[in-house]
Parts: sequence; C-alpha cells; structure tokens
Amino acid sequence: MTNQEIRQLAVWLKETHLAGAEIRRPGLHLVLKRNVDAVAAHVQITEPEPLQASDEQLLKTPGLGRVLLTHPHQSEVLVSVGSRVEQGQLVALLQVGDLLLPVRSHKTGRLAAVLTVCGTTVGFGEAIMRLDAA
Repeated sequence: MTNQEIRQLAVWLKETHLAGAEIRRPGLHLVLKRNVDAVAAHVQITEPEPLQASDEQLLKTPGLGRVLLTHPHQSEVLVSVGSRVEQGQLVALLQVGDLLLPVRSHKTGRLAAVLTVCGTTVGFGEAIMRLDAA
C-alpha cells in the first residue's frame, strides 16, 4: 500500500466522519483511527495536493461505488461524447448498494471523453469524464 493510498483513506475517514478503518491483507495490517486528540497511525497524513489546472477539465466521482452512465430503468445514456454539458447537469450515477447518487458537472463544457466503462467500481475523486471548453 502506498503513502498516497493511505492519505486517501484518511481523507475518506474525515469526509465520512468515520472513527477508523482496518485493512488486513497477506503481508499488510493497517489500522487508521480518527480522534480529536490524536491519529493512531504510523504514517504522517497530510492534506491532498490542490487540483492542477488540467484537473479542472475532469469530472470526478463524489464517493465510492459503481459508475452508471444510464439509469438502471432506462436505456439512454445521461450524456454522450460531443454533447454540451451545463454546470450542475446530471452526467452519471454512482451506485452504492441500492442507493443511486448523482454525479453532476461542476462546470459548463463539451464532453470530450468518457474515461470509465459503465459499471466499473471507482474510488473517491476518480476521474470518469473529461470536458473541453464550450
């Protein structure tokens, strides 16, 4: 597990207000705990780096789940490559169990590329689409 992955876990803990996480795999046992007084981890956790200019064109996931480019009860895609996207427009859904969370565009532009296959499991902040200037 890399330091960047551990940092991302810490950010998820903070954002979801969870008290801790424990990961066990062969050769790895990681315990992260959030506490007002201290963080019980053997790693110094820092804030993620600010978005770079090229990242402004990327539409990213608001959480963990499966990316859906269509509603489960409809066959039409929510937005297609080449179409104009308005700020706040629904561009995808994030399925977490039975829950469907909206993924909305943070700016106006033209959809240049879909970077994730429908049904793919993604992590928090993962780029799923790229916008070009309108």
